[in-house]
Amino acid sequence: MGYKHSIEEILDVGYDVIRKNGYHNVGVNQILKEAHIPKGSFYNFFKSKEDFAIKVMQRYGETNAAWMQEFFDTSKLSPIESLKSFYKFMIDVNEKDDYLSGCIINNMSIEVGRINNTLATNANDQFIGWLTILANVISKGQEQKEITTKFSALEIAEYLHAGFYGTFSRMKVTRNRTYMDIWFNLSFEFIQG
Repeated sequence: MGYKHSIEEILDVGYDVIRKNGYHNVGVNQILKEAHIPKGSFYNFFKSKEDFAIKVMQRYGETNAAWMQEFFDTSKLSPIESLKSFYKFMIDVNEKDDYLSGCIINNMSIEVGRINNTLATNANDQFIGWLTILANVISKGQEQKEITTKFSALEIAEYLHAGFYGTFSRMKVTRNRTYMDIWFNLSFEFIQG
């Protein structure tokens, strides 16, 4: 009897393959090869490549949201310092990845967001989940007068999120952290209360 594959293992392989190569550059056969599974096993779990991509994004989005929540819940720093620590960590992660991949949700948004409503909606749902977590931290910072109240917590979360993920395009072409560091310094000066 052969090895029984779990959906989580297949999604983890798919995450890595799609994040590095893009949605359009990856076929089901490549996923099968990387995951070491037969075609029948793939279609036992997923209706199509699109269904697979949705489940990859959902798994990544939910895992990332849980990690973010734990990061902020266990932080001993003030809200603004927790946000700084979070983004410093994210910048360091991308540096360790040699600026290759960025975020699969961001990558999918750019690649297929305009041409595939189903994938676009799913990517946006993941972003909203993350923004809600950031907005809660920002709201606490506003209550403590660390963060400006000229804008709502959700607007500031969107500003930070959009700016940070916007630096990924510069990061990938320059293969360094310069623009992430510029974004970091300007953003935290801007939102400071």
